[in-house]
Amino acid sequence: MASKEIIEGIEAAALECPLCMNRFTRPKILTCVHSFCLGCLEKWVKKSNVELSCPTCRDVCKIPEGGLQNLKNNIFISGLLDYVTTLEQKTAPTCSLCSTAACFFCRDCDELYCTPCKHSHKKMKMSQHHRIITMREYATIDPLEHLASKPVLCSEHNMQFHFYCDSCEIPVCVGCTQIKHSKSDGHNIVEINTAFESFSTRSQSFIKTADKRLESLQSIANELKKKETLEMSTYKKRQATITEESDKAHRLIDQYKTEQLQDLESTYQNNLKLLNAHVSDVELAIAKFSSMQGIARTLIHSPNHAMALKSSSDVFKRMDEHLKQNIITDDMQKPNVSKYNNTRLEVLLKAAKDISKSTFEQLCSPFDRQPRIITRDSKGEAFYMKHVKIKCFKVDQSKSTMDNRPNCASLRITDKHNGQYDIGDRILLSSCTLICLIINGSDVLFKTFRIDSLGCRPIKQSDFILV
Repeated sequence: MASKEIIEGIEAAALECPLCMNRFTRPKILTCVHSFCLGCLEKWVKKSNVELSCPTCRDVCKIPEGGLQNLKNNIFISGLLDYVTTLEQKTAPTCSLCSTAACFFCRDCDELYCTPCKHSHKKMKMSQHHRIITMREYATIDPLEHLASKPVLCSEHNMQFHFYCDSCEIPVCVGCTQIKHSKSDGHNIVEINTAFESFSTRSQSFIKTADKRLESLQSIANELKKKETLEMSTYKKRQATITEESDKAHRLIDQYKTEQLQDLESTYQNNLKLLNAHVSDVELAIAKFSSMQGIARTLIHSPNHAMALKSSSDVFKRMDEHLKQNIITDDMQKPNVSKYNNTRLEVLLKAAKDISKSTFEQLCSPFDRQPRIITRDSKGEAFYMKHVKIKCFKVDQSKSTMDNRPNCASLRITDKHNGQYDIGDRILLSSCTLICLIINGSDVLFKTFRIDSLGCRPIKQSDFILV
């Protein structure tokens, strides 16, 4: 595998910080085992008001004494970073101690040395038996093999982890097995390779179980997203319906306002005209009586009695005629003004909302009585609605037009102004099909009836087709 492909594979798998989406710098691992750059965690804690909650799983993690820098380093990611850096390194490698050109590599320390530093390293007692190879030999080492063999040292004893304490579930060095993790204290110590094989077996089982759970969760997520889409669609449709119904109600209210004000104005003008006429009649009577009263008073005080008596007969006759005239009617004596019709809007809205209860009054025989349509409110009671339009058509199949279409004629509708509408003339409705429409704004109730010698019966829309 080419170095570039190896780098890209590792980059996608482990080297990107979930926060900054760049390669890790000083990777720190939280108690929930998610890792982030130290700098990213510092920004995250500052943003979340000091509390450290994992940006991935939201678990709250305790900040150690001394700050975030004392969190555990992710040595696995650090090792991968070193490995990728080695693959990408284009300049000549340098000594880890003096930064001059490196000539040797210590496989036990995993460090590069120049010639002088290599001699110093071999002179040290603890490293005199380390395996030192030349840079030419180092260049032949497979990077993956190098990463696999890279020693991980115990921070307490500076010795490589060769064992695993199964009791404490941590890697340990030889020094640890003698002090804190001795078998005499009940610790179960196994070789690091054996522990890793056991870990791999358990992980494979966990991964399979996790795959099934992820598949189930993904299925649930997909169903929830479908429900979310359906919920949004239902919301939009209901929103449109509410808006449409509201607009229709506004139009009905405006129509109701116009009709009610027109009715009020008409009633008011009629009542005012009647009151003005009554006032004129009474004022005329007052003028007549006042005039005759004045004449009578003048005659009474006349110094010439003969002259007064000469006109008295005519005066008494006119006064008697006025007294016998009864200009005061019952409606003049009513103390209250006329009462106006007050159709409550909510009743009108309920009636307009449901015309499905409106009926066609059926006939036992087409000649029994006048056929009619009755408009009803939501309770099924007859209710008069000014804005409702009634249309009826008589279709005679026996009489066809020139193009073989059935004869269709519109029938006269008589509005009784009480929710009843008489249809045409009884004699004209014999042996025909009747189409009745009750139109309430955008709502239309459509019914068809067959009328013959047996009477009137409703028929389904599919039973009759107007060609």
